[in-house]
Amino acid sequence: MSGTMRDKTNDMQGFRFSWPFPKKPSLFYRIKSYMTMSLVTSVSKIMFIGGSNKLICHNKETFVKLIQNENQPLITVSNHRSNIDDPLMWCILKFREFWRYKDRHRYTLAAHNICFTKQFHTTMFSLGRCVPCVRGEGVYQKGMDFCVDMLNDNKWVHIFPEGKVCVAAEEPLRFKWGIGRLVMDAKTDPIILPVWCKRMEDVWPIHPPYYPKFGNTVEVYIGEPFSLSDLKKKISSKDLSTEQMRKIITDEVQTRMYQLGEKANDLPKGSAQAILRKNPPIEY
Repeated sequence: MSGTMRDKTNDMQGFRFSWPFPKKPSLFYRIKSYMTMSLVTSVSKIMFIGGSNKLICHNKETFVKLIQNENQPLITVSNHRSNIDDPLMWCILKFREFWRYKDRHRYTLAAHNICFTKQFHTTMFSLGRCVPCVRGEGVYQKGMDFCVDMLNDNKWVHIFPEGKVCVAAEEPLRFKWGIGRLVMDAKTDPIILPVWCKRMEDVWPIHPPYYPKFGNTVEVYIGEPFSLSDLKKKISSKDLSTEQMRKIITDEVQTRMYQLGEKANDLPKGSAQAILRKNPPIEY
């Protein structure tokens, strides 16, 4: 990365507070983080206690096997149906499973202008492993650098590659290129797992007033994990720019996730290919 680009990643424009993640987390910091994540998990599960809402997970065993493997970096990608998809979607884990894999629990990119507007919010969201992402700063910014570092430490990173909440009835969005950078810049090729949330907006409204709704069923579809190691090797041997390679990687992840949306009967058949026709892929 060029010196100019390094300077930019160390100066998060629009982020008002000091970087919230310590380089070497102390035991006290880790305990605070565990307690924050535990509190958020407990509150989230209230949405599904006693039949208030029903949560169905398809292919959960695949997901559990992946978070058990602490020697492999993991990227999960999912559609974005409500403002609190994360943490609600991770209620598919039982509380004892959450505690068993607490050190493996995800880091996720979150909008700085929503989650990090006050010092208290910055502290709480970062303890919950939410990483500030500044809209408009591109793929080379400190939050992205941090997530690459986490992958290089064999951690789990979750990302909403659509970049915003997308209403179910709307046409699928082209993915932001951040996912391409995460896959390309990780030293060890990560396993990528697509996840599709269906009817999440039925339990938490997309527009204000925001309040929980009850009597609904949410389904979480766990797709099939894949690696793009072979694709990375293939395109690296071609005469392509970094941006072109990043788009190729992003398009592949996008196609697989939208195919999962089709399989879940939440997207019309052919949606994954239709968006590629609107945004033609790079020829190589």
